[in-house]
Amino acid sequence: MQGNLFGEVLAETERALRADGRVALCQIVRAEGSTPGKPGWKLVVRADGRALGNLGGGAFEALVKVDAEALLRNGTGAGLGAPRAEPAVKRYYFTEKAVRGEPTGMVCGGFADVFLEVLSAAPLLLICGGGPVGQALARGAVVAGFEVAVADDRDEFLRPELFPAGARVLRVSRDYREPFLADLGSRELAVAIVTRCWETDTAALAGVLRQAPAGLRYLGLMGSRRKIARVRAEVEKLGLGLDRVRLYAPIGLPLGGSSPGEIAIAILAEVVQVRNAAEAGSRLESMEELAQMAEGGDS
Repeated sequence: MQGNLFGEVLAETERALRADGRVALCQIVRAEGSTPGKPGWKLVVRADGRALGNLGGGAFEALVKVDAEALLRNGTGAGLGAPRAEPAVKRYYFTEKAVRGEPTGMVCGGFADVFLEVLSAAPLLLICGGGPVGQALARGAVVAGFEVAVADDRDEFLRPELFPAGARVLRVSRDYREPFLADLGSRELAVAIVTRCWETDTAALAGVLRQAPAGLRYLGLMGSRRKIARVRAEVEKLGLGLDRVRLYAPIGLPLGGSSPGEIAIAILAEVVQVRNAAEAGSRLESMEELAQMAEGGDS
């Protein structure tokens, strides 16, 4: 019974990572005395509070779930601009009082140590356009630690052999009207639009803005300044402004070079730069908050 349930826990962990990018996994690693759960029992908790698994139920499991949700709120483990959550072992006492650790209010008489850890998926880079630049960008992104998805309306540019192993290929129509971001949830997402013409650039950009993915952290568009101005104007005609998201256009750092590989390196360098700058900013803000709290405590 438990074996089947724990198999479901692992499957749910994989689903949560693909959809949300992070999940808390809780496992009893030690139990002494009379306890409702045994070592090895697991519970997986998603960011929205949904949980699957079994630690023994009751107040104990409810307390662990609360702690897991707090861990998810306080640090995502990989999300852009968020502090990293450190794994921890916490002791829960099944007595009315606790010497050290968390009293559960239960009177079984023992205690359990629970390992709580935030698991994080790799950030996702969605490449709109499977041409030479998109192919080169996909190869480089995997090396940089990104999960890769490629969207295109042409079957010949979605052949799996064109991209690294594990890359997802998304068949879309030329107008990108499909909800091609629907299964991403709140995952950390970067989007590079490198399609073949201004019409498909406009369609891809409009498709992203229309769906407004919660985890979008980078949005870039390849092309000349004249083409970019045209695409912006066309998108605004559709009532999809860029007031809430920054568009990096022309895409990529100004490294020079015009080959697909050189362009891909410039794009990836910018994505990494934006991602690391945001994380560094978050770390600085956290340090400033700690300093302010310390000053407040001294006054």
